[in-house]
Amino acid sequence: MSINRRDWLKTALLGSAAVTLSPLEFLAKSTPNFTELRNDDKTIRLCFNENPFGVSPKALEAMQKSLSLSSMYDFKFADTLSGKLGEKHNLKQENLLVSAGSSFLLELMIKYVSLEKGHFIIPDPSFTIFEPIGEFLGMSKTVVPLNEQKRIDLNKMKSSIKKDTKLIYICNPNNPTGDLLSRNEIESFIKTVPENITILVDEAYIEFTNQKSLSDLVNTYNNLVVTRTFSKLYGFAGARLGYAIGNPKLIQELKKLQSWSGAEISIVTMAGAIAAMEDQEFISKVLDTNQKVKDFTMSQFRKRGITTIPSSANFVYFSLENYKDNYFKKLKDAKILGGKTYEQKGKWTRISLGTMEEMKVYFGAIS
Repeated sequence: MSINRRDWLKTALLGSAAVTLSPLEFLAKSTPNFTELRNDDKTIRLCFNENPFGVSPKALEAMQKSLSLSSMYDFKFADTLSGKLGEKHNLKQENLLVSAGSSFLLELMIKYVSLEKGHFIIPDPSFTIFEPIGEFLGMSKTVVPLNEQKRIDLNKMKSSIKKDTKLIYICNPNNPTGDLLSRNEIESFIKTVPENITILVDEAYIEFTNQKSLSDLVNTYNNLVVTRTFSKLYGFAGARLGYAIGNPKLIQELKKLQSWSGAEISIVTMAGAIAAMEDQEFISKVLDTNQKVKDFTMSQFRKRGITTIPSSANFVYFSLENYKDNYFKKLKDAKILGGKTYEQKGKWTRISLGTMEEMKVYFGAIS
């Protein structure tokens, strides 16, 4: 897909106007009780899938040391970060596009495919923050509900392909359900999709699983793009860092949509990310603690007769259908922010995993 710069300027300006809220505000507006509790420093946030265990001590030290360099443009950190990400995925730097958070990359992808208008396919519910931008830029969409097992329905997504389909989005593990499609399922799906359709796989939570990333397949399937984030495992939700992985030609095309690719990332964030990747002790601690908290959370739901589905992430999807009290009022009274209702049928909602102490407070509140 070649880019006409004049056409791009028109669509970029329109796309910017499509969503007037920041990504966090966009998500927060649909979170019950957010307005009432957002400024209360006693509020427990179990709604954004943040890392409740903080940031690596080594990352914090590196970030603090880098502050003295903030008056200068820095290329050393950028090169080092790209190099380490390339090593992590056994790919070249040409396969990578780094940005201030993966949500920005999802937005960039929908803008890119919208240059020729057309159609995109998304599962529901899922992390489709880019959806209104695609529609505003003139694209049509097909929304494919999850199947009865609360899994992304790849067969229905395939049958939804049209002549002008430009993009298919898969979040794996899916947010808000936590369900994980296997590599074999997704690769088999990719093989059946026409090569002119971009398949965007969002792996924001893949590090909470033992499953290998699809990043090693981007040079095999030129229409595959994988996005990753530092917001979850590494605790960089506020520091903002994400990256896309794809074939070099597509990555180069995406960079043409940016005046200075990667310039929005601060020196402080890059320094911290480099150190965070090397702090295996902290990474292991987060993964181990997250699993213990998840096991506790699932057991507490079972004791209360609340239906859940297995989670491969740092949150749990569950049904309030058999819950007789006013769930969101109980959370408000306890100053807890939980997720919204994602599916009215079955009253399915999500809770982010906090610390063990926070989850005990949560279950005490809803009992």
